[in-house]
Amino acid sequence: MPMGEIAITEPGLQLLVVDAGRDTHAQETGYCASGALDQLSFELVNWLCENDLDAPALECMGEMQLSVSAETTVAVGGPSVSVWQNDEPVPAWQSHSLQAGDTLRVKPARMGTKTYIGFGGIIDLPVVQGSKSIVTREGVGGRNNDGASIKSGEVLLVELHQHHPQRALKDNEKPDYSLEKPLDVVVGYQHEHFDNWQQQLFFASEYQVTNDISRMGYRLKGQAIAYPDTDLYSEGINCGAIQFPGDGQPIIMLADRQTLGGYPKIGCVADYDLYRLAQAVPGDTITFQSISSDNARAKWLLRHRLEERIFDSEDADNGDDT
Repeated sequence: MPMGEIAITEPGLQLLVVDAGRDTHAQETGYCASGALDQLSFELVNWLCENDLDAPALECMGEMQLSVSAETTVAVGGPSVSVWQNDEPVPAWQSHSLQAGDTLRVKPARMGTKTYIGFGGIIDLPVVQGSKSIVTREGVGGRNNDGASIKSGEVLLVELHQHHPQRALKDNEKPDYSLEKPLDVVVGYQHEHFDNWQQQLFFASEYQVTNDISRMGYRLKGQAIAYPDTDLYSEGINCGAIQFPGDGQPIIMLADRQTLGGYPKIGCVADYDLYRLAQAVPGDTITFQSISSDNARAKWLLRHRLEERIFDSEDADNGDDT
């Protein structure tokens, strides 16, 4: 494959390379799962570039800009993001062909949301424990394996595809990031330790996303939930686990969470709703509803089937190769 360069001229608030994250073997040795916070948007931009769905892509917050050294396919996705190619507005959620010297600029409507930028090819970075994801908290990943986020002036090498697909999502295929619907929660075995009325209080309450959020987890503020003074063993933490520290305010664990923890957990945000949570910003209001594991599995299968219809569709449905 020919090599191309992506020069970062404006990285925004934070710019990272992310992929599908590290496998369970790496987590057993203490590495966090890592990977894209919003896996749905990440996979969609990869599909638009005709990449494997777990190929590395950029995850950025705030306005960012880059230029390319060779013809490169790119796709941008995220909540309400504006995109410019050489200062001319172009649509998000479709593939674009950039020529040598072209610039790409993206700007989200709300500060704090995550925008994903896929490239038609493979970003050339060292693989650490099965992943190219950068984790600033652990100092892992990146060119020097120091976990540093990508800075202005940095250049990324990409093994570029030699073909350039023209794909676009239909309106009904784009993610719905709305938080008007409650997030589904599958309760875990520890929820039985919470008093019944404390469980009901949690699911009947509204919570606000605080400023204390990161790729590790989101702290929420609202009705405090009490938990009996019960000793717990430390155990592995799933993505989306809802923990309650001593102040009773929930923390939801995300991609860069630690591998073990001992705070009581009422349950876990369903996998198919995590992307909506990941795109919430401070001040947003979140509510929860309990769902049985069987119903959650049925909804996950339905979502998975809808995504397969997109990922298995031919270019002819969305535009021809050039």
